[in-house]
Amino acid sequence: MGRGKVELKRIENKTNRQVTFSKRKNGILKKAFELSVLCDAEIALVIFSPSGKAYHYASDHHTMDKIIGRYRREVGQLNSADQRSRLVQLWKSEIEKLARSVETMEARLRHLAGEDLSSLSIKDLKKLERQLKIGVERIRSKKKRLIAERINELKTRQKELQEENSRLKKTIMMYDEMAPTEAEEQCLWCIPTNY
Repeated sequence: MGRGKVELKRIENKTNRQVTFSKRKNGILKKAFELSVLCDAEIALVIFSPSGKAYHYASDHHTMDKIIGRYRREVGQLNSADQRSRLVQLWKSEIEKLARSVETMEARLRHLAGEDLSSLSIKDLKKLERQLKIGVERIRSKKKRLIAERINELKTRQKELQEENSRLKKTIMMYDEMAPTEAEEQCLWCIPTNY
């Protein structure tokens, strides 16, 4: 009588899970041993239990370290060479893309400066003209805004200076109305005549 298919999902019961782990671990270790004997294969098998305990198997005539070292050399060389190749291709592609972008930007700058226009079609020239008009409008708008701000600053400064001037005129008129001796006594900023 054959066994039915087992649904592959985590076993919730901890005891059942531990029993299943133990049985299946022994089964896979047995299969690894059989494969190494029957086929003269180099096998290294490492298993960590849910509790963190390590189990391993290595073919009789090879140690675990040698097999793992060989695996690292094989996979590492392939991966590092393959990765280097892909990385070089990626950088070459990126450099080419950036070089094309630089060429395009330099050509646009020359066109905006009115140079090298012979290669442009009528459509391109009209587009360039629109871009220049928009750019000039933006520049004029910014210039007008800066001038308006400066005018406002100067008007504010003019108003402050006019107020200061009025205040000083009133002070002078007040001193002019006073008797000369009284004005001299109150005048802190008068310079003595005996210097």
